[in-house]
Amino acid sequence: MRKFVDHWARQKMLRQLYAQANKAFKQKSYKTEAPLLEKILELEPDRSDIIQRLGSLYYNELGDFGKAAVYFEKMRKMSHPLELFFHLGYCYYQCKNFLKARENLEKYLKKIQGQKDRQARELSKRAEGLLESCKEQLIREKERKLQLKEERGKEAATKKMPPVQEVSSEQEKATPLTQPAKEEREWRIKITYLPPEDKATIELLKNSSYDNLANYQLRLQYHHLTLFKGYDELVCLNQLHNVEKFWYQIETVKKVLKQFRGRVLLCDEVGLGKTIEAGMLIKEYLLRGMIKKILILTPTSLVSQWREELLTKFDLYFATTDDPAFKQSPAEFWKKDQIIASLNIAKSRHHFQSVIDKEYDLVVVDEVHHLKNRQTLNWKLVDSLKKRFIFLLSATPVQNNLVELYNLLTLLKPGIFKTESHFKKEHVRRGNSRLPSNREKLQGLLREVMIRNKRSLVDVRLPKRFAQTILIEPSELEKGVYERVSNFVRENYHKDGNMNKFTLNLLLMEAGSSPFALKESLNKLLDRGNMDMSSVLKLKEIISLTQEVSTLEKGKRLLELVKKTGDKKIVFARYYKTLAYIASLLEREGIPFTQFRGDLTNLEKDKALTQFRDGVDLLLSSESGGEGRNIQFCNTMINYDLPWNPMLIEQRIGRIHRIGQTRDIFIFNLSVKDTIEDYILRVLDQKINMFQLVIGEIESILGNMETEEDFEGIIMDIWVKSSNRQELEEHFDDLGERLLEAKRSYEKTKELDETLFGDDYEV
Repeated sequence: MRKFVDHWARQKMLRQLYAQANKAFKQKSYKTEAPLLEKILELEPDRSDIIQRLGSLYYNELGDFGKAAVYFEKMRKMSHPLELFFHLGYCYYQCKNFLKARENLEKYLKKIQGQKDRQARELSKRAEGLLESCKEQLIREKERKLQLKEERGKEAATKKMPPVQEVSSEQEKATPLTQPAKEEREWRIKITYLPPEDKATIELLKNSSYDNLANYQLRLQYHHLTLFKGYDELVCLNQLHNVEKFWYQIETVKKVLKQFRGRVLLCDEVGLGKTIEAGMLIKEYLLRGMIKKILILTPTSLVSQWREELLTKFDLYFATTDDPAFKQSPAEFWKKDQIIASLNIAKSRHHFQSVIDKEYDLVVVDEVHHLKNRQTLNWKLVDSLKKRFIFLLSATPVQNNLVELYNLLTLLKPGIFKTESHFKKEHVRRGNSRLPSNREKLQGLLREVMIRNKRSLVDVRLPKRFAQTILIEPSELEKGVYERVSNFVRENYHKDGNMNKFTLNLLLMEAGSSPFALKESLNKLLDRGNMDMSSVLKLKEIISLTQEVSTLEKGKRLLELVKKTGDKKIVFARYYKTLAYIASLLEREGIPFTQFRGDLTNLEKDKALTQFRDGVDLLLSSESGGEGRNIQFCNTMINYDLPWNPMLIEQRIGRIHRIGQTRDIFIFNLSVKDTIEDYILRVLDQKINMFQLVIGEIESILGNMETEEDFEGIIMDIWVKSSNRQELEEHFDDLGERLLEAKRSYEKTKELDETLFGDDYEV
């Protein structure tokens, strides 16, 4: 009986703590929230979401890097997201424990090699700077110790005292954080009492009989239900970051929870946020303790995008098949609890068995039109997975015929149809496999598993957008730098040397941005060494040319454009050195501006956006550019340089062309003649009118190209195998035709889905 009372009281205390912590979070009273979460963690030590929140709280909001390191260390024991090594290094650096800082930063830089993720590249630059500072501090520390040792030795000899013992490196590693930390309270609470002020509850317990087990179980179930909010009110909403929560998304999540019981086909029209809905559902299930092991399967090109969305918007750390840890130990990787995997990798003969051997609480599959054929390994893999819940995502679930729909529904609810032939007989019109024969009956079945929100339902009326490409003739010096870099990349791209393809891609991207961004990477390549003399001489020649560059033709055109337009403008550039060059131009001309970069703190970012909204008319932004933040007060965007991935270009546009924007959008693309960016813009703008598409449609078009290679890889392959202008023109024309065919295919699919589904499956 005492155990029953203890358990009941424990649940009551947890409920009170959750309510108080949630209230503190809403009021942004982080100093109050932190100790409440620590109490919850003592009572429920396996709550990974609480540990993550505490790490984020101390790191971002309270600036207590000693405490943040404690929780980051706990997180690292549960999973190994690469950023944790960086964040730990930064925490230890702030705590002046330079030895541990160096250790974690070196681990991060070692593991990050070969990563293509933009956020990883930005963090690696910061890590390198911190690492250099750590090394300098350790050298100074060593010098101070030697000096102190000498002084004490002299003093000891004078006073006949034994000299000071030197601290070994092993002892130093074992020392705690040097930041004066508050003594941590131990929350080893034995719930054998109730708060004295809760007299009513005490009287209830005194007068209640727990001898009847059935009565106890009913009471326990009641308290479990009251511990978490009901499905009519979502738990996750207050724990999302930089997410615009639209009513239809919230209703979709509630409907999946209440009616579909975790098995759903999410088919919102393009641009309405299926990924956000899936992220909200994952967070909700995790907070309610309903899931732990999660597998997300997605096309290769979307792995990093999913990872970034879940990390930045939902505070969820997932291991991915893009991580170096996957290549180092695939067997260990598939044992992790939360994974984002390329569908192409997961289905391969090397990994198929490892993936299906594990049991999952939740499986999420993005772009499920890749599962349309039951004879493919894609479909067989998902069908073989051991899963309790499954979310299938696609804006266009049916591309050719209704049998594809049968294949998807069989994954969601095995046995919903007896056989394929029975499905055809009951639901497919004879002689036309694209049209249903018994529409009402099929609609009834689909309503049990499918949600499809349409733009007309959610009243999404975005203003028009107008794009203009400004082609710039480079100076002879600029042209010489770009041509030499391009030739160097072509010569080394297929060689087995020390320069991997990622590094060579980066050189060309930086050359397209500015010689200032390029020079930094070239110097790092030389410092790394291990290159043949011919390569060294060529790199030195390029560096010498970049040092002669002081102004750029693209910079001049940017100034002209900024001075002409009077409205607020956001200027995007990929690299910090390029941003620094633009900033110097604006300062010289006396043009006020502010900057938004990934290396700023949250407070600094908020300040920059406030200045942009209320004061200055110009914002310089790196790629992270206010993602998820409200900057619809701006309607003009200038792409100083361009990503090679069309989806990243679209993400930039989406910063200002989104729900809430009331004015027409103006996009200016600055492009230097005969660069890769020039050719990319020709293909995207002239062939498929990318800048006139609805946000999200480019992703669907690229998905119809039926290739596992990402767009950047296709572009690079064309560039290195083309030896002259004529070949370049021919290869990019071929790519344009492939994109045009993919667009036609997408439009046909869209028409078919509209015919099949109409307005019948909205929330």
